[in-house]
Amino acid sequence: MNISLTSIKKLILALLHRFHAIIFVVVVVGGLAAVVLLLNSIIVSSSEQGDYVPPGSNPSSFDQTTIDRIEQLKTRTDSTAPLDLSKGRTNPFVE
Repeated sequence: MNISLTSIKKLILALLHRFHAIIFVVVVVGGLAAVVLLLNSIIVSSSEQGDYVPPGSNPSSFDQTTIDRIEQLKTRTDSTAPLDLSKGRTNPFVE
């Protein structure tokens, strides 16, 4: 049997030509499995509490001036002034 570089090259090319779809599927599925495992390890490691303080544990309050300013805001039904549609401006989307 004659073993040379050209015969090995022809053998490898014949195998790649015959099994190219199977090799592609195995590589894609293996890559997806690796990505899923890496993402799972990231999610598991990020779920550790550490020094995290939940937002509900810090009580917050508004000062009275902020509450008064919010209560002074008008609602849609309170508005009595008509909407000013100036004639000097044109709609750029109208043909």
